[in-house]
Amino acid sequence: MRIGVVVDNTFDNDHRVQKEVRLLIQEGHDVKVLCLDFGGKYNSYSDFKIERIPIHESVKNGLVILNTNFPFYNNFWAKHIARFINNESIEALHVHDLYLAKPGRLGITKSDYKIPLTVDLHENYPAAIASYRWATTSWRKFVVCPKKWLKKEGDFLNYADYIITLSNSFKQDLLARFSFLQEENIFVHPNMPDIESFQSFENSEFQVDFSSQFPTLFYFGVVAQRRGVIDVLPWLAELRDEGKPFHILIIGPTDKADKTNFEKQIQKLGDYATYVPWSDVKFLPAYLKKIAIGLAPFEVNPQHDSGVANKLFQYMYGEIPILATACKAQKELLEHTNCGLIYTSKEDFKEKVTQLLTSKSLRTTLGHNGHQELLRLYREKADRDFLRIYKLPK
Repeated sequence: MRIGVVVDNTFDNDHRVQKEVRLLIQEGHDVKVLCLDFGGKYNSYSDFKIERIPIHESVKNGLVILNTNFPFYNNFWAKHIARFINNESIEALHVHDLYLAKPGRLGITKSDYKIPLTVDLHENYPAAIASYRWATTSWRKFVVCPKKWLKKEGDFLNYADYIITLSNSFKQDLLARFSFLQEENIFVHPNMPDIESFQSFENSEFQVDFSSQFPTLFYFGVVAQRRGVIDVLPWLAELRDEGKPFHILIIGPTDKADKTNFEKQIQKLGDYATYVPWSDVKFLPAYLKKIAIGLAPFEVNPQHDSGVANKLFQYMYGEIPILATACKAQKELLEHTNCGLIYTSKEDFKEKVTQLLTSKSLRTTLGHNGHQELLRLYREKADRDFLRIYKLPK
């Protein structure tokens, strides 16, 4: 089957979409990708065709800001999707994120083909946009109007023939809130890492310039207030002042709105902290060999309740114990698997960190449990359930 995959980024750094494309190709499908071109240097791919739409990144961001109340972004994508479907004779369309559901349906309607639409939900978008500082501060909050997406959500889901969610709990939440959805048309695809890629990284001689004589806490991903990592830095400063030996390594870009606060907090930790603004995911297995505790300190809200972030699975791959907040999906994972500890307050965080820092045997047991659970999920092909969409009778 010729499957058209549409994503509103440059594709090269979207590991979830890359993995799905690889799995679809392994199933024998002919995959075509439509994405954006911000004028940079991009990878080339020999096993599928990729088409990039030239647009300045600032223009794209402006269209996203206007997207709640104006049709410009929908129309932009609908035009390109219709042309993409016709030129590539697409037999099924697979778009990523809720906001591409409407332009995906409009593009199909404008094209010469009547094909099914799959909407792949990377997050609970109405909850996510309500948590973004860029969408909720200054003049933007009056233009973006995040609360309107709570009303739009049902309309956009109704454009889909099939839906992919991050977790079963998110799937059940959607079914409870929208009576028109059918359970058999919703598929779960957890954010498990691409194990084939990770194994190839293991076999390569990648070196990372990091070491510490103390047990190291690790956070890998976007640094932002909503991710909770900035909140825990003052608590770690208290542990340092109390004489606890540790180091914290943070890797990932910082949200512009939170940059000043983050830099202030990280500087207070001095030699106890290392910050790396960006690293290719291919270095991650090497970093995992050097750390003791993986942090998942997300704010507890509907967005973070919707699924388990990929970093938790990455920690499990590296046999690293996890210290996490009580977001619904990740709490269920940790309690079911016994691969980490949950904290609910500052004092609880400090107590759990101390417990993990002082007990190597506990860290080893929790890390082993997580790794075994991840291997079980791979054996049961938990990350391949969505492939059934393209085996269903059309």
